[in-house]
Amino acid sequence: MDSLHAIGFYVSSGVSLAGALGVALLGNRDVRGASMAVVGVGLAGIYLSLSAGFVAAVALVCYAGCALLVASPLYRPMASVVGSRWRQVGAIGAAALLAVLAYSAFRGEFVHANFYGGAFGVANLGRLFFAHDALSTEALAVLVLVAFAGATAVWRVRERSR
Repeated sequence: MDSLHAIGFYVSSGVSLAGALGVALLGNRDVRGASMAVVGVGLAGIYLSLSAGFVAAVALVCYAGCALLVASPLYRPMASVVGSRWRQVGAIGAAALLAVLAYSAFRGEFVHANFYGGAFGVANLGRLFFAHDALSTEALAVLVLVAFAGATAVWRVRERSR
C-alpha cells in the first residue's frame, strides 16, 4: 500500500470514527442522522482506498438509508428494552473486540500487503482480507451476526408485549 492509499485509508477511518461518535453521543435525532451519513462517507472512503468502488457505492446507499431512518420522527430507539447491566456487558464486549481487532491489525501484514486491483476489485479485496486479516474479518462477521440476532430478539420481545 503506497503513501497516498494509506493516507486515504487513515483519514477515512478518522471520518468514520468521528461520525460514529456523533451517532453514539449526540442527542438530537437530526444530528445523529447526519452523523450516520458521515459514517457512511468514511466507510466508502475506506473501501475506495482499498480499490473496492462497488462496495463503496453499496455502503453509501445503505448508510444513507440508515441515516434517513435514524433522522425520521418515527424512529424509536431499542435501548429502552435492554437493562443497564446488559449495556455494560455489551460495552465490555465491544472494548474486548476492539482490542482483538487492534492486535490483529498491528500484528498482521496489512500495511505491507500488495494490492493491484482496479476500482471495482471486490474479489481482490476479499482475497486481501482473508490472506492478511482473516481474524479481523471473522470477528467482524461474528459482530454482525450478534447484532442481527440481538435486534431480532429485541424486536420479538417488543412485539409480544403489544
